[in-house]
Order: sequence, then C-alpha cells, then structure tokens
Amino acid sequence: METNPRETGGLVIGNAPLAEKFVLLLLFSLLLGGVYYVLKPFGIALMFGCILAIAAWPVRTWLVRMGLSGTAAALFMLAALLLFVLVPVFLSAPGLVVEVRTLIELVSAWVASSPPLPGWIAALPFVGDALATQWDALLHQTPEAKAMISSYAEPVRKFITDAAVGLASSMAHIAIGVVVATSFWAGGAAIVDVLRDSLRRLGGAKLAGVTDVAGGAVKGVFYGIIGTAAIQGLLMAIGMWLAGVPAAATLGFVTLILAVSQFGGVLINLVWGGAAWWIYSTSGTDLAFWFVIVWGLIVTFIDNLLKPWLIGSSMQLPLMLVILGVFGGFISFGFLGLFIGPTLLAVAYDLLAHWRGTENAAPPAARG
Repeated sequence: METNPRETGGLVIGNAPLAEKFVLLLLFSLLLGGVYYVLKPFGIALMFGCILAIAAWPVRTWLVRMGLSGTAAALFMLAALLLFVLVPVFLSAPGLVVEVRTLIELVSAWVASSPPLPGWIAALPFVGDALATQWDALLHQTPEAKAMISSYAEPVRKFITDAAVGLASSMAHIAIGVVVATSFWAGGAAIVDVLRDSLRRLGGAKLAGVTDVAGGAVKGVFYGIIGTAAIQGLLMAIGMWLAGVPAAATLGFVTLILAVSQFGGVLINLVWGGAAWWIYSTSGTDLAFWFVIVWGLIVTFIDNLLKPWLIGSSMQLPLMLVILGVFGGFISFGFLGLFIGPTLLAVAYDLLAHWRGTENAAPPAARG
C-alpha cells in the first residue's frame, strides 16, 4: 500500500506551500533591491521631476482643456521651461560660483575698510544717533562686534557659496528631472490611475485618497515657499539690472537662496542695501539710489502678500518644519534638496494631519 506524504504530514511535501511563499517573497525582495540599485543614482532627479510635474500639473490640465493632447501639452511646457528657465540657468551656473565668491569678498573688503555712515542717515530724527552708534560699533570691529559678525557671516557665506556650487553640480540631475516631469505631463494621468487603484486594493478608498492629499501638499509648498522665493529673486535681479547695479543676476540668486532659507527677511535687506550703498558711493543720492531702496523694500515685504495667497488653504506647514526641510534637504541632497526637503516634510505632515482628521471624525465605536 502506497502512503500519501500529504496524509502522513511529511515535512517536505506538507510544507511545500510555505516554502514556495518564502521563495517568492525572497525573489520579490531581490527584485525590489535590484530596482532600488538601478534607480539609486537617479533618486534626486526622480524626486525633483515628480515634484515639478505635480506643481505644474494645473498648467497641463489647462492646456488639455484648450484642445492640446497630453503629449502636445507636455512638449509645449518643456519648450517654455527650456526657454525661460533652464537655458538661462545652464548658461549662468558655471560663472555664478565665481561671481558669488567675488561678491562676498567685495563685501568683506568693504566692511573691513570701515566706511563712514552717510551724514543724512546720522541726521535722521529719533533713530539717527542710534544708527550712527551701532554703525561705529560694528565697522570699527570691537571685540563684541567681531564675535557677532563672525557668528552670523560665516554660516551665511558658506551656505550661499555651497548653494552656488551645488547649482553648478546639479545640472545633470536638473536635466533628468525635467525629462521625468515631461514624461509625467505626457502620460501622468494613467500613472496616477494605476497608483490610486493599487492603493485602493491595499487599503480601500481611504488610502487611495492620500494621493490627492500628497498632491495638495506638494503644490502648497512649491507655490508658497519656492514660488515666492523665485519671484523675489527674479524681481531683485530685474530691479538691480534696471538701476545699473553690476552682477544683478548674482544678487537675484542670493535673494532666492535667502528667501528659500526662511531667514531671508533681514538678510535680503542687506542685498538691496548694499546695492544702494554702491550707487551712493559712485553717484550720490540720484534717482537710481531711491529706486533701489523702494524696489528693495517691495521685494522684501512682498513675501507677506505672496506666500499666503499662493499657499492658500492647501498647506499649513509649521515654520520650523520648513526650516528643517530646507537645510536638511540641502545637506542630504545638495542644491535640489532646497526644494525636495520641505516638500517631503510637507507631504508627511499633511498625510499625518489627514490621518488624524479621519480618525477623529470616526464614530466612537469605530475608534475602539
């Protein structure tokens, strides 16, 4: 009589389904590991491309509604991006590092020369004497002034210089990211449908809805933080160019970096203040001098108007998380981390808030 191993509870045959599952799981893990190592060199570019695609998706939607196909809309957006953003960045990036370093050296040399405060500033009522006293204390390099200046100047100098170097070294990642974004603009709707369907299979409609939450967070941080900083940098460059200030593009880049860092309010004043001082020292208080002062004040305070309007109600990210995202992203990913870092934290924060909101909205019985 022949014995059936399944009926005898034999170890090999009886455990065959479990062994098969283990082998399949192992093979799937190896596959995921292989995919990870293949995409690892392009991780930064992929994240930047996805963020760019999501942020510009409303433009793609509008173009499709105007009658363009998805591919035509993607090509149109790529052409506009190349013409107005990427080509100028690619052309200016190699020389930007030198210009930033030169600008910092000029500022340091100017401070070391202890220039006198203009008489009309010292003569201002109520604040003139105080400004003159502080000016003398700072520029005559008392021990306290040295300690204060060095504690602030060196981190700022290093951050701006490293950002310029990072921009020059991130050209390949930016190019790949643009290709990724263009691919999403052309066929991203199908990819989103696949993602939503996969999440729905895993966790139902609640989990599938996180795609909209994540998309709203990406748009909020990109428009409110990065968009505001880009507008401030562009306006500063235009104003300095109109006033005839040298290295206007470099001053615009410095303004962009300071605005993204969220510490730029006071430091941006130094950008246009230095330009106004240069005009004063070369031609006095002429029209360009007052234009730079008025324009600089507008650029500084426009942040208070643009950021709430651009963010709207799509994102309420605490300032501390924005700062951690900017500097942590910069340390982890380089120049593009200035954009990737706060975006990732915004997505995580909004997903957590969404989860807490749905949990709090559940009936008591459902909460257990």
